[in-house]
Amino acid sequence: MNNSSAGNLLVLLTSVVILSGCATNTPQGAPDGIPIIDTHIHLYDAHRASGVDWPPASDKVLFRSVLPEHYDAICRANGISATVIVEASSRVEDNQWVLDLVKHNPQRYIALVGSLPIGSDQFSVLLERYAKDHRYVGIRMRDRPGGEDFFTDAVWRDLALLSKKGLVLDVLLANFTLEDVITIAKRFPDLKILINHVTGLTITGKAAEADWSKMVSKAAKHKNVYCKVSGIFQRSGQMPAPKELPYYAPILEVVYKAFGEDRIIYGSNWPVTDRGGTYTEQLAIIRAFFAPEGERTLRKLFAVNARKFYGLK
Repeated sequence: MNNSSAGNLLVLLTSVVILSGCATNTPQGAPDGIPIIDTHIHLYDAHRASGVDWPPASDKVLFRSVLPEHYDAICRANGISATVIVEASSRVEDNQWVLDLVKHNPQRYIALVGSLPIGSDQFSVLLERYAKDHRYVGIRMRDRPGGEDFFTDAVWRDLALLSKKGLVLDVLLANFTLEDVITIAKRFPDLKILINHVTGLTITGKAAEADWSKMVSKAAKHKNVYCKVSGIFQRSGQMPAPKELPYYAPILEVVYKAFGEDRIIYGSNWPVTDRGGTYTEQLAIIRAFFAPEGERTLRKLFAVNARKFYGLK
C-alpha cells in the first residue's frame, strides 16, 4: 500500500462507508455480507453492590453500567455478528459473573478471555474450573506483579499449562513489551499469543519509528503470534481521537506488512472507544484501510482469523 496516493483513496473510502451507512439500511461501518466478530469488548456494572476494580469512579466516561443490552445496540447498528469478551477485572469471581451475564445469548457472546493470577498457587485450580466452560478460551496477561521479576518459575509453569490445554494468551502491552512476547513465543511455540491494540504504542499521525517497526517484524516472525487491530482511538494520544485515516495508516501499514492477512484480528475495545469517538467511526477507519486489500483479507480480519485463533465454532 503506497503513502500519499493510497492515503487519498482511503480517505475517500472512509467517507463512502460513513455516508452510505447513513443513507441506507445497511449497518454503518459494516462490510456488506462480511460477518464481523469483535474480539475485544468489556462488560461490567459499576453500580453492582460489590463495585468494580476497573474503571475508577473518577472516569466520567467509563464508570457506568456496560451490559449486554448496551452492546446489543452496538451490534445492531454496526452489523456485528458475535463477540469475544475480554475480562477487565482482576477479581477472580468476576470471570464467572461475566459468563453468567451472557449465557442467555451464546450466538452473540461466544467466548471469554479471562483474568487469572498467573504465577499464583491457585492458578491451575482456577484454570481447570473455568476451562470446563467451552466459552472460556484463554486468559489475558495485563498486570505485572513483581515488575522486572515477573517471569518466575511459577509464571512459566502456568503459561506451560495454558499451552498444554490449548488455550490462548492475550497480552496487553502496558506492563509488558514486544520483547516479552518474543520470549514467551520462543519458549512455547504452540501457545497462541495475541498482542492487543496494535502493540499499545501511542499513535501520533507521523511515520512509524524504525525501532518499533523492527520489533513488530521480529515478533511477527513467530508464527504463534498474532496482532489485534483494536483500540486505535484509545491509542491515538488525543481525545477526541482524530477521524482521518492517514493519521493511523502508518501504524496499520507496519502491522499488516509484518503479520500479513492471516494473523491480524479485529477488535474494538468498546466501551473504551467512547473516549475517542463512536464505535462506527473507528470501525469505518479500520475497514477503509483494509478494503483495498480485497474481500478475502476483510473476511480474515473480521472473522476467519478470530475463529482460528480462539478455536471458535
